[in-house]
Amino acid sequence: MKKFLIMLLIIISFSNIGLANQIDDNIVKAEVLEIKKLNYDGVNKQIIKVKILEGTYVNRKIDIEYMPIEYSQYNFDLYKGSKVRIKIESNNDQIKGNIINVSREDNLKLLVIIFLICVILFGKMRGILSVTSLAISGIVIIKLMIPLILKGYNPLLIAVICSIFIILISFILVAGFTYKSFAAILGTICGTITAGLLAQVFTNLCSITGLANEEVQFLITSMEITVDFRGLFMSGVIIGTIGAVMDVAMTVTSVIFELKSQSRNLGFIELVGAGLNVGKDVMATMVNTLVLAYAGASMPLLIILNKFNIPINQIISMEILSTEIIRSLCGSVGLIMTIPLTSFIASFMVNNKR
Repeated sequence: MKKFLIMLLIIISFSNIGLANQIDDNIVKAEVLEIKKLNYDGVNKQIIKVKILEGTYVNRKIDIEYMPIEYSQYNFDLYKGSKVRIKIESNNDQIKGNIINVSREDNLKLLVIIFLICVILFGKMRGILSVTSLAISGIVIIKLMIPLILKGYNPLLIAVICSIFIILISFILVAGFTYKSFAAILGTICGTITAGLLAQVFTNLCSITGLANEEVQFLITSMEITVDFRGLFMSGVIIGTIGAVMDVAMTVTSVIFELKSQSRNLGFIELVGAGLNVGKDVMATMVNTLVLAYAGASMPLLIILNKFNIPINQIISMEILSTEIIRSLCGSVGLIMTIPLTSFIASFMVNNKR
């Protein structure tokens, strides 16, 4: 019952933030009714009849000329029944449109439903609470952390504060406010801060500008947004580390508390040793998880570098790759340091309950 009350209070506190973005009435969802493929002098074109599904011109049918652009994100594989996003241009009662994207939200909603069913089916109440904590984490990042960064606050400081808040909420919802969850919270915070501090040190040593990413360039050139991009990079390291660190901290803490409950005679040293031994096994897989996740996100870049046979020292010196190395290794060090820190904290707490 307490968990339900905590969950309800948190959701209510965020309910007035508002998740809805401003809607552009000129960009609407439409359904493909018919496709005619044409070829003029080797150029492929399509005349697509669509039915507008929302907005001022709902249920209106219009023809749109669409030219797929090969090897681009605008090479859509459309068929009858496809949902697309179109931009409408109106002149009195005459309207025409351009296809700007595929409408993917229906398919993504289906994927979300499958995810929720799996979590709730196997996790029961714990699964519901974990999904709730995930939703709250998303709200904190999107509606609190990002707006504060855009207002000019230090991205690293904001990331640390928001991370601590996410850690507190996640553990309290999933495990309750107990000695065990409190030990895991402290271990996670220590590991996360370690990763953040290390990222700051090597970001400065390597003279990382934070401007090598395409998304950052888009923010500067198209949206004219100026923030501390170095701090933004370091805040990303912290946010990307939280999940793995939380997992390790809770695993080590659970083992120590369970051992103590089974054998009251175990002392501080024995419990710390047990936590470290379990942590070593967990560490190998979790470090792989972090590094491979970042490597997987950089696959196109790795292919480019391999194709042109660029010397390894030049490759490592490129900022776009250096940032990924810093991100993955700092996160891994934070994860590794979580193991001894959590072992000491949990062992001390389980032996000194008051």
